Amino acid sequence: MNKRKLAFASIACFALASCDVSEVYPGDAYVDAAFINNLYDHYDDGLKEARESSNELITLQNGEHGYFNGSGNYDRPSSCIGFNQAKSYHPSYFQNADGSELDWSHDLVSGVGVGDWADQSPLYGISYSQTKKLSRLHDGFREGYLSKLYNGQIKCNAWGYYSMVVLGDEGYGTLFPAELTEASYFAFVARGGSDTPDSHTGRVSSFDINVTFYKYGDDLSTLQGTTIKLDDVKLQTNYSAEVTALVGFTFEDIGFDPSGIVGMSIDFESEDYYQGERISSDFSDGEEYHIGLMMLEVLFPDSTWN
Repeated sequence: MNKRKLAFASIACFALASCDVSEVYPGDAYVDAAFINNLYDHYDDGLKEARESSNELITLQNGEHGYFNGSGNYDRPSSCIGFNQAKSYHPSYFQNADGSELDWSHDLVSGVGVGDWADQSPLYGISYSQTKKLSRLHDGFREGYLSKLYNGQIKCNAWGYYSMVVLGDEGYGTLFPAELTEASYFAFVARGGSDTPDSHTGRVSSFDINVTFYKYGDDLSTLQGTTIKLDDVKLQTNYSAEVTALVGFTFEDIGFDPSGIVGMSIDFESEDYYQGERISSDFSDGEEYHIGLMMLEVLFPDSTWN
């Protein structure tokens, strides 16, 4: 390895270590200047097969008893932000035990940049994402490349691709470090991203997002998947790396018992256009422009794991 690549790898490893990432990847993995080179499409063993044979539980529409999404207003890219729609349906999810409210905007201790580590515990009880992040609930979520989805960082905050996972339409699938025993709801924080040259204006894009949960069958050796489809999720694309939205649903609303979940996957279809031409979400098709789902956080708030 030449000195330039060695130096870059050292910087990358240091920055990733700040997100509690212990897996070793090449220094330029998932942080390339070319958007499509950052595609993450890994599925842990057995998940693709279980996904293909899964039963779709229900297709959810946006709204109460369906799925919640950001502010609930998708008229312009800047409005596709936050957790206000979920808060209007379930205010207790966004409160501390004493009734004080959690904040969306404070997601990192100030002054933290790439390669810098800072204790985020001062934000517990203040920031929603830092208070509810999975790495607080089980130490196993602090390890591995995907720990960046469990560390409470819901905006870029100058971390660029180190803060997010870039998905194409095939998505990704992962086994968790523990088995879920109890949870009220599931949520993730995301936005759209593409390589179209409209970074100063952005647009509102539509995603049909499939969330599949995996449990072991009776023989404890075969994974079985159940898929929930979120129809027409509106997210901003290329407006701002700081404008992200909380998307999710309650398990009671979909009639699904989350106990026993050991993994999940997310894939999607996109309806998105640039200058009248449809943009592809298949990063391997050789088209000029592509759109992806930019995942920043995965949450099972206040859940318990064995």
